[in-house]
Amino acid sequence: MTEPDLATLRTELDALDRRTVETLARRQRIVEAIARVKGDPARVRDPARVEAVLANVLQAAGVAGLSAAIAEPVWRVLVERCADHQAAWLRARPAAPRDTCCGCEGGPSGPG
Repeated sequence: MTEPDLATLRTELDALDRRTVETLARRQRIVEAIARVKGDPARVRDPARVEAVLANVLQAAGVAGLSAAIAEPVWRVLVERCADHQAAWLRARPAAPRDTCCGCEGGPSGPG
């Protein structure tokens, strides 16, 4: 059996990168849903949660054969950028009127 050539390996890597981007986009949507629950840009950073996420990632990395020297800094940056995204997303979102259940105009008995 022959080893794959460089072009084949790069094609495989490109396909994996596309799947990774799709997974990160899904993670971003979940981060935005969490931001909705938090509701306040000041609440997006939780150092204890960051360390719990990193512990989970490092355990999974060990099982999967991913070097901790790759996993740990990548996830630290990812979690930090996600916190930045949550805060920016919340600041850009118009505040919901206080007398509504879901932010729709006129509340539960209003238009719609």
